Amino acid sequence: MPDQRRETRMITIYTYQGKRIEIASERELRSPVERGEHVRAYCHIHGSDHQRSLSITRATGWGYCFNAACGATVLVAEWNRPLANRLIHSHYQGLSLDRHLAPSSSFTRPVRRPAFVQPMLLPPPRQIPQWQHDELEALRALDGEMRQALVSTLRARRYLHERGIPLTVARNADVGYLPPTLLNGPGMRRQRKLLYRWVDRLIFPLTSSDGRGYIGRSLWHWRPGMSEAAHKELLEQEDGPKRWIKTNPAGWFGADAEQLPRTIILVEGAFDRLTLLAAGFHSSEVVALAGTSVQVDWFPARVKTVVLALDGDEGGREASARLANQLILAGINVEFCAPAQDHAGKDWNERWQHTGYSGIAPLAEVFSEIRPA
Repeated sequence: MPDQRRETRMITIYTYQGKRIEIASERELRSPVERGEHVRAYCHIHGSDHQRSLSITRATGWGYCFNAACGATVLVAEWNRPLANRLIHSHYQGLSLDRHLAPSSSFTRPVRRPAFVQPMLLPPPRQIPQWQHDELEALRALDGEMRQALVSTLRARRYLHERGIPLTVARNADVGYLPPTLLNGPGMRRQRKLLYRWVDRLIFPLTSSDGRGYIGRSLWHWRPGMSEAAHKELLEQEDGPKRWIKTNPAGWFGADAEQLPRTIILVEGAFDRLTLLAAGFHSSEVVALAGTSVQVDWFPARVKTVVLALDGDEGGREASARLANQLILAGINVEFCAPAQDHAGKDWNERWQHTGYSGIAPLAEVFSEIRPA
């Protein structure tokens, strides 16, 4: 029988949807053992049931009790400090994570620490290959010149125009373009070697907790008048380049985390975000995933509501359901607004091209109803 006489430091959080989350300290875990990517422990919430019914994913800190009478959702604070900080700050003003984890003088019984503690359970930091580091630094060094090339290159301007994106909107979003001529100058030999796969791409800046990154959309063999579907089919040929590539680290295409307001819209693609900006949404209100899975701990505590406006196809619906669960567990309210199931387009940029503002009007209406005054 595991020892149940131990210090309790749990905090109970209720999300906007009524989901109950217990934020616990690793000190509370009873006889934890490693099971691959998970840690199993006796549940300290409902007490011992003679099996380790509490399973915690060590990389995220999230855990669940599989006892039918308990079913608790747990977040181990030390293993996901950013998210634990966010939840505590959102629900308990004046209480910090460090204060929550600090030993209390009200406990007189000594605490027997578990067999495993944070350094053993957290995976080592992910190492970035040197070539990816060099590639990212080369792109950063050319950032200003790529943004200028977007303005001076007729080909890039025409592509934006055919997707319904005004040049001023793309410029204000720091979009760039990498023409072959930019790497042909003297002293650019190393850059040509590092950035050959980025040539003839629109370059979108990405932001994350790890710093600035980029994602690039290929214009290989595109010509004016070519539909997006036809160009995609061309790029998918055996000798075609990848349609999208990104750096490591990557991130989302949107404002820095500290600039996000209380309510934001989450879309899939970079052109969806540019579309909404062209329609009048503020740059801080729209975030594009741009091929990156959502990182809830990137959101500051002031973000209370996320409108999931992903694509209207099956993939978009599946992603919306998955993201909604992550956001709800983090205490963030979720609203849904996918493109209508009609023939105007499965994403916001397609609808913008085909029907103009009327194609995105439902999203504007939903957002205006929930946006704080």
